[in-house]
Amino acid sequence: MFKSLKIFFFNLFQKTLKVLPSGYACSLSNIRQIIMRRKIKFFHLKNQNLFKVESDFLTMFFNDKMRGLNTYSYGIKDRAMSLANTYNLNLIKFYNDDVFIDCGANYGDLYVWTLINKIKVKYISFEPSPREYECIKLNCVGQINNNLALSNKTGTFDFYVNSSSGDSSLIEPATGFTKKVKAKTITLEDYVLKNNLKKIKFFKLEAEGFEPEILDGSKGILDRIEYIGVDGSPERGLKSESTINQATEFLEKNNFKVISSNINQFYAKALFKNLNYL
Repeated sequence: MFKSLKIFFFNLFQKTLKVLPSGYACSLSNIRQIIMRRKIKFFHLKNQNLFKVESDFLTMFFNDKMRGLNTYSYGIKDRAMSLANTYNLNLIKFYNDDVFIDCGANYGDLYVWTLINKIKVKYISFEPSPREYECIKLNCVGQINNNLALSNKTGTFDFYVNSSSGDSSLIEPATGFTKKVKAKTITLEDYVLKNNLKKIKFFKLEAEGFEPEILDGSKGILDRIEYIGVDGSPERGLKSESTINQATEFLEKNNFKVISSNINQFYAKALFKNLNYL
């Protein structure tokens, strides 16, 4: 009975947030945070048409009301730590100046994880969605932030934007999209060679089903990458296909080994280590 009531009130709260104007939705969320005794505060920045959350002596900006209010409902640190745990980043020993490439960076939560752990990495983000990129620039100040999509081709292609569920992709997602924009693409190989990156400690690959193409565009520089974290969850195209098996087969052929994985019918992530990395 109690569980049913809890679910009822949570769903009612979510529906209320959804219909409320942005400023009032933030105020209601802040009241809930006070009741829950959490030191988390949300703001609507009307002039910028963005949102801000403050917690754990940290600040993050986000553009989608419902996604941000839910993503940071337990705080910025909790979000960063839980995301890092899905990639098992605790298995990697990071050092200052290590190159950390974040493909599909969204709001830059993994960069926050490096700040929390006091690691001064060279953070390079790729975020083709225009509004999320605005947030990345505010959240990852002083880092290398690219409004580009990684691919196996360099050019300009249709990009399907779905900010509410974080399913934006170069392939039309099953969850739908709010708009279609033109996104500039580059292969990771071209980017790495152009910027003379000799060693890459970690490459996070999350592209809502476009992972095989990005790996294909990385073939020539895989020997420079020590670890790759792949999100191959069932998100590819209108059929919501998983890409984890394709990614695993490709990386194993290129001397990578799975050292951890989190896979079920809804979710598929794995961390790979380069066996030949020098």
